[in-house]
Amino acid sequence: MLHDIIFLILGLLLLVFGANYVTDGAVAVAKRFKVSNLMIGLTVVALGSSMPDIVVCVESAFQHKPALAVGEVIGANIFDLLLVIGIMGMVRPWKVSGIMRHQDLPILLIASAALWIAGDSVLFDGAAHNVINRSSGIMLIVIFVFYMWFMILSSRTEKSEDSTEDTTNDNTSSSGSVGSLAVGIAKAHSLKGELNILKFHYEALQSKMWFSAILIVAGLGALVIGGNWVVDGASGLALKVGMSQAMVALTVVAIGNALPDLVTSVTATLKGASGIAFGNIVGSCIINALLTIGLSALVIPLKADSIGFVDFITPVAASALLWFVPLFTKNRSIGRVFGIILTLLYVAYMTFTVIRG
Repeated sequence: MLHDIIFLILGLLLLVFGANYVTDGAVAVAKRFKVSNLMIGLTVVALGSSMPDIVVCVESAFQHKPALAVGEVIGANIFDLLLVIGIMGMVRPWKVSGIMRHQDLPILLIASAALWIAGDSVLFDGAAHNVINRSSGIMLIVIFVFYMWFMILSSRTEKSEDSTEDTTNDNTSSSGSVGSLAVGIAKAHSLKGELNILKFHYEALQSKMWFSAILIVAGLGALVIGGNWVVDGASGLALKVGMSQAMVALTVVAIGNALPDLVTSVTATLKGASGIAFGNIVGSCIINALLTIGLSALVIPLKADSIGFVDFITPVAASALLWFVPLFTKNRSIGRVFGIILTLLYVAYMTFTVIRG
């Protein structure tokens, strides 16, 4: 069992470092070709932050372990939406910007609901087992494509309406409704770099194409190896401890992959940049629910027998709470009381998961 735990931990570390290096290299290449910061934030950085989840899920699908794929995404999203945001609210209350209330949080709810409809075959189709088939995977990817198209289109056509709010809360300025989110995602990614214990000062080298290529290749290699180790370690741990693969994915793997989000988000909150961290979490959860599961389902239909109604509905309920509660609170904010409620909901979900086995 120790062997499986070591592989799981090393795999998670490789995923984190690999995603960072791939993103750094891709951003440097994009800047060299004069791609705008907005497009970099919306595409390269946003996808890079979700790369560990994508790799683990697709690798699980290739190894015919679909419960790991579905459980990892659902568990990571629940961890982010309930525990991470709950702790952020307890650390320092912050105001939810207009663009988040009117655009991103509704899209998050749609994405969570789409994953629920695609996966809960027992409830919606009367099937004997839950499964996300290829047609459902295509549907999720199509929704993701429309989401990206909408984000890019909105960033070019909508004028800033939240510059005052963003300046007050996060000491940041908004050049556009989605531009502020893109810049926020990019800044949240830069915060992750500050938290690395082993910090490499390679800013000067990043202007070199060959060094960017090395970063991308090394990062991709780390992602592939890390993904294999995570899947193998989680599967071995599940067998030896008598836990289902879904439970290991919902707890150990999901929490391991989402821990960097917790550290980054709390650090951003302490620095007065809660809105930046919040935007990064919402964007990552949307990508996970749509692109990550969609790609995995294209590899192989994802049988999710041990992923039930409670697992699918929890991210939907969390998304709805995050959208509606700030609408009825003073200053449209997420405060300490709401943070405590979110944290307790996560504890309740984890208790249910452990008892269920």
